[in-house]
Amino acid sequence: MTSDALPDGFSGSRCLVTGGAGFIGSNLVRALLAAGAGVTVIDNFATGKREHLPAAEGLTVVDGDLCSLAELPETAAAADFVFHLAAQVGNVKSIEETEQDARTNVLGSLRLLRACRGTALRKLVYSSSSAIFGEAERLPIDEDHPRAPASFYALSKLTAESYATLAASLWGVPAVSLRYFNVYGLPMESNEYTGVISIWFHRLLAGKPLVVYGDGGAVRDFVYVADVVQANLAAALSGVPGRVYNVGSGRPTTIAELARTMIDLAGAGVDVLYRGPRAGEVRDSLADVARAAAELGYAPAWDLRRGLAEMWRELAAEASR
Repeated sequence: MTSDALPDGFSGSRCLVTGGAGFIGSNLVRALLAAGAGVTVIDNFATGKREHLPAAEGLTVVDGDLCSLAELPETAAAADFVFHLAAQVGNVKSIEETEQDARTNVLGSLRLLRACRGTALRKLVYSSSSAIFGEAERLPIDEDHPRAPASFYALSKLTAESYATLAASLWGVPAVSLRYFNVYGLPMESNEYTGVISIWFHRLLAGKPLVVYGDGGAVRDFVYVADVVQANLAAALSGVPGRVYNVGSGRPTTIAELARTMIDLAGAGVDVLYRGPRAGEVRDSLADVARAAAELGYAPAWDLRRGLAEMWRELAAEASR
């Protein structure tokens, strides 16, 4: 399933999207509405923004926290599909705010899984992270690669993923998990925990140099948000309960290559500054997406240059207004 077409199977369905006002969540909400689904979003707006969501018929927005929302059982029971994206994100932040990280990512996820127990839910799709792997022992990284979380964030995502897998076998909750690699796209989040593409586009708009930590040879798997949305839709329709799937582009890009491509697209005469490597960052990351391709029909359609060009056109147009 490529990201250029919406799948059949959602028209008239009822979908719950947690964290639906965030970067990936808001893109998913728009796709579900376009596919004819009714959508309920639960978001506490700690990081998500209301302006990311369309003013559309068929959309209901609930301002609430999964750990305390009283109507969560009723809301979950009414859904045909649940997409769980609500999370506290950030490796560094998880070290500073460890209890909140565990509360949001583990306890919030567990409460949602319990709310889905015994319902007529068709599928729950949990958004996990490639951070759970830690430093790669081999490339590309398949789903069976050893897991070695190097932050409390990575540990909390792996823990919630494990709860989802067990909930499928012990409770009959039809949960599948997607391990995202480096997702990029709009709306772009601007904070210290966002990805390098977001940070660098802000610097390019301001005419500032790009800063590379390390020698620029580190490998990443950058996957455009439209492909991630399609992976979610495909997992909801075809994912095997209890299974885990990698979601990336399957294409390696070095950080130095990324910098050159972004500068070229922006037509900017900025420098690239090299600094020492930062602690806690893995050297290389690249997804093996064969399982998702075989079982979900996942076929990422956006190469890096195309996705970056789409972002730059929109950002440049917005900056000129």
